[in-house]
This record gives sequence, structure tokens and C-alpha cells, in this order.
Amino acid sequence: MQGHRSTLLAVCLALGACAGELREPETTVPMPTAVAAAAPTSCEPAPAAAPSRHERRRRERGPSDGNFVFSHFSAGVFSTIIIQPATYFIATRVGETGHGLGPAVGALVLGAFLPPILNYTVQWAVGRAVAPGRDRFWPGFLVNQVSHLGIFIGAVVGGADFRNIGHATAIVLGEAFLNSGLATMTAELTRRPRPTPATATTEVIVPVLEFKF
Repeated sequence: MQGHRSTLLAVCLALGACAGELREPETTVPMPTAVAAAAPTSCEPAPAAAPSRHERRRRERGPSDGNFVFSHFSAGVFSTIIIQPATYFIATRVGETGHGLGPAVGALVLGAFLPPILNYTVQWAVGRAVAPGRDRFWPGFLVNQVSHLGIFIGAVVGGADFRNIGHATAIVLGEAFLNSGLATMTAELTRRPRPTPATATTEVIVPVLEFKF
């Protein structure tokens, strides 16, 4: 019995060794690792483009003023209708006095430069009364002067008779609306920047009560 037990033990050991050799080695599969992180997404809006120089100047000038435009233009139209015939009459009278080129040159100078000075001064004064300090004098005046010179020179070269009511009326009405409109548009587009309003401050006074016992 002892001999069979030793034989059985040897057989079991041999079978265990064979089973160990036949068993396949375990392989370890490495877990995949992230090689690159996803690009972070931002929900913030893209910064707005910086406003242009023209846009910044337009914002600084502030919104248009309809009351100023209407008053400025109306004053120019009515002043031209009243002042223009009077200046043309004075220029015609100066040209008819004396002899030589002196009176004629004087009449041309009066007719070319006096009406814009008077007309736009009235426009500027009315606009200043409606909106003090809003417009500059020189831009509107220069546009009015150039426009008047173009019409006046064209009328003189074309042979217009300022003593003729029909010719004078056509010239005066044309200048009243054209020159005044251009001057008002220029005054509105070249207006001064609006003043920055002062920041309102609130002062709170807290009373302190003192009790004595």
C-alpha cells in the first residue's frame, strides 16, 4: 500500500507540471491613453471690430437736431428773399453812377460778396439762438459764398439783367433754396462735438444723534 501511494503521488506531480507548461501565458493589454486633449471651446463672443475714425467722429458729434436744421434753413431762405434784391439794387445803382470802370467793378464786388455775408450771418444767428455753440460759422459761410459766386458769375456771363423782375426773381429764388440748403447741410455735418454730460453724484447725509444720560 505504501508503494502505490508513492506512485500515485508521483503521477499527480507529473500531471500538475504538464498542466503548468500547457497553460498559455496571460498577456496584458495596455489601456489606450489620450494623446492630445480636445481643443477648448469658448462661448465668449468675438471682440467687435474697433470703429473707424469717421464713425467715432460721428458719435462724438451726437445725433442730428431737426429743429436746428429747419430753423437754419428757413432763416437762410427768407433772408435771401429779402436781402438779395436789396443788395442787387444797391449794386446796380453803384454801377450806374460815375464814369469809367470804377463803378462797374464796385457793383460786381458788391454783388459777388455782400449777399453771402448778410445771408449767412442771419442763418448762423438763428441757428445759434436755437442751439447755442452747435455749428461753426466758417464752413457754412464758405459753402454759401462759393455757391453764390458760381450762380452770380454764370448770370453775369449769361447776360442776365438784374433790373429785370423775371431774371432777378429766378436768380433770387434759386439762391434762396440752393445756397441755404448747402449751407445748412454743411453746418450740420461739421457741427461741434456735443459736451460730455457731467456724472451726477448723490450725496447722502446721515444724521448722528447723541444721547446723554
